[in-house]
Amino acid sequence: MDLKNKFNLDGKVAFVSGGSRGLGRACALALAEFGANVALGATDERKLIEVSKEIKELGSDSITCAMDISNPDSVKKAIDAAAKNFGKLDILVNAAGICPRVPCLEMSEEEMEKTFQINTFGTFYICNAAANHMKQKVVSENGGGRIVNFGSVAGFRARPNVPIYAASKAAVHVLTQSIAVDWAKYGIRANIIIPGQFDTDMGAPLMNDPAALEAYVKRIPASRVGQPEELPSLVIYLCSDASSYVTGGLFPMDGGLTLQ
Repeated sequence: MDLKNKFNLDGKVAFVSGGSRGLGRACALALAEFGANVALGATDERKLIEVSKEIKELGSDSITCAMDISNPDSVKKAIDAAAKNFGKLDILVNAAGICPRVPCLEMSEEEMEKTFQINTFGTFYICNAAANHMKQKVVSENGGGRIVNFGSVAGFRARPNVPIYAASKAAVHVLTQSIAVDWAKYGIRANIIIPGQFDTDMGAPLMNDPAALEAYVKRIPASRVGQPEELPSLVIYLCSDASSYVTGGLFPMDGGLTLQ
């Protein structure tokens, strides 16, 4: 068994949504480090260009695709542009998302709709757009594709002040598992990473509140929050041939929080 080479992504083409910052950026750089060419999608094109430059410095090719994940036409245009540029699409890592911290009684309908539009509908839009290219790849090369969506520990258990975010991510968990079942016949594998608290822009409200952070960390068996560079190892596994018999899985990376 040549296990080491199963993690090799040379010649693969990946699309990373939310690739301009945080966990998305860390995943994009890791995919490039393992040999994949990477297309980046997000709303902030300036930051995308910066990350794309970092990818090229690692020896992989990269393009940027300004994209609004809540808009199906924008998503399709970005995915199609990536597939056209590289000639195929093998991998989708969907790290785009928002986390409004608003109690139920204070949340407006507009905020609720926006959260679901980005987190849940956006996941549906980008998975469908990517699958249309991965299905074609099965016919021509007997290949398939790999999809990794990002859920949240909030989708597993109640947490104060994020009810709509939690609901949107719980929907992503089940949506991804349904995709895994429906698209297995096309050679497409779909899995979900469930991040806990990481030191990122999205996690800043908690990270910048010392008292709340201290109380939260006490609930984590690992006694700390995660760093962005720790998560991509799981992404590489799920996007590589090393996980060839893995689909529909939910993979917490939370320092043991959901065990409590």
